[in-house]
Amino acid sequence: MFTTPRLVAIALCAALNFAVGNVVYLVKLPIYLDSIGTILCALLLFPDRMAAICCAFIAGFIGVILSGLVINPFLPWFTFSVLAIVLVSALLTANATDTFRAQPLQPLPFFGKVVIYGIITGIVSAIISAPVVVYLFGGVTGSGSAFVVAFFLKTGERLLEATLYAGLTTEPVDKTLQVLVAALLYRATPREFIAMLRPAQPAT
Repeated sequence: MFTTPRLVAIALCAALNFAVGNVVYLVKLPIYLDSIGTILCALLLFPDRMAAICCAFIAGFIGVILSGLVINPFLPWFTFSVLAIVLVSALLTANATDTFRAQPLQPLPFFGKVVIYGIITGIVSAIISAPVVVYLFGGVTGSGSAFVVAFFLKTGERLLEATLYAGLTTEPVDKTLQVLVAALLYRATPREFIAMLRPAQPAT
């Protein structure tokens, strides 16, 4: 399963998560952009779903651990959120790989699937992440989304509801952007590299 090209893909995707996610965290934007590499890894390994799940999770896990050690100590607690993103990406979003690489680009199917899968990923991530944010961190994780939580608290919502509403407000936008970037990167990946990630076909 873990061939040299796949290990290279894992490392590159983990580095992408680490670099982009930490820049966004330091700027305090109300989004995350820390799972682009995870989604991309699932796309690259499709249609081998088991390999896509394993490799994408490793890439995501490495990213959150490194970020937790260096900049954002909250992030490793969201490992289950990483797993949820991996499962949605490998089992659902990756079904659009043909659309993402279609030549020429077909804008309506391309962006339509990006939005649909991005919203689904965002909703799942928000539901999984909300209890962690509330019960471990009291609704405050140091990211820009804390300002959105504060807004809903000001409207009279309880902490759990405010955190969930904040997640359902920001996560679909965030994950749609991430699916879009991952799809564009996947589209730009050389065909030869993708072929190296696939299992060798038996000679006939």
